[in-house]
Amino acid sequence: MKSSASFWRMGIVGWFMAVWCFASAWAHDSITTEARQRFMQTLLQTQSVVTSSTSSVEKAKAHFQLATTLDSIRDLFNEDVQSHGAVNGLESTALLGELTRAGFALIKSDKIGVYFSPLQHYRLALELDPKSAYATEAKYRLFKNQFYDSFTDNPLKPLSQTRDELATLLQIGETLLKSKAPIVNQEEVKFIQAIHILQAIDQQLVPATDGRKKFKQLMTDLRNAYPQSLKPLTLEALGASY
Repeated sequence: MKSSASFWRMGIVGWFMAVWCFASAWAHDSITTEARQRFMQTLLQTQSVVTSSTSSVEKAKAHFQLATTLDSIRDLFNEDVQSHGAVNGLESTALLGELTRAGFALIKSDKIGVYFSPLQHYRLALELDPKSAYATEAKYRLFKNQFYDSFTDNPLKPLSQTRDELATLLQIGETLLKSKAPIVNQEEVKFIQAIHILQAIDQQLVPATDGRKKFKQLMTDLRNAYPQSLKPLTLEALGASY
């Protein structure tokens, strides 16, 4: 009887452990069934506008909505990657498969280890309607996401960035530096633009003297505007040899 009771108790413990593990898996799922369905409905409806509309304004808005929706999904996927090493949870895994089947697959970098931002949709939105109400946000998201998706440990050595892309990013950066829009984080803009300036010096897109002057000004602006920020220290280390 004692062995039978022990066996019964072990069975109960095992059952509770199984339930706990199952509940934990669900607790760590960053996407619910409703969220998964809502994401897919938004993407499919918006894509239908891209394919059926003859209006460049409507197409531009649709591309922007595709970009922001996919970026929201991407952020959730990357949180899973950072926490678990891969997309985690039943609904998140299901969404990953649905995105691929519907033609919205997010690309994961083998070198960086995270999912890339859907930059092509931001570019198309800006190309089709450069003066839209969301143009500043599209520029900011493109500017910031392309930067953080471009390198592993050294931002001065982007994995894939052409001279033309850098020239465009420099132009966008100058525009964003003048922006007062709440969506634009000026600390990020000054930091990223300063690094783009160093890249431009390396690639001889700007004269070295002018580039160093602009870089130092951005670093000074950062220190003055954000005295608690650690970004100026990073810039100081990166710009030491210039």
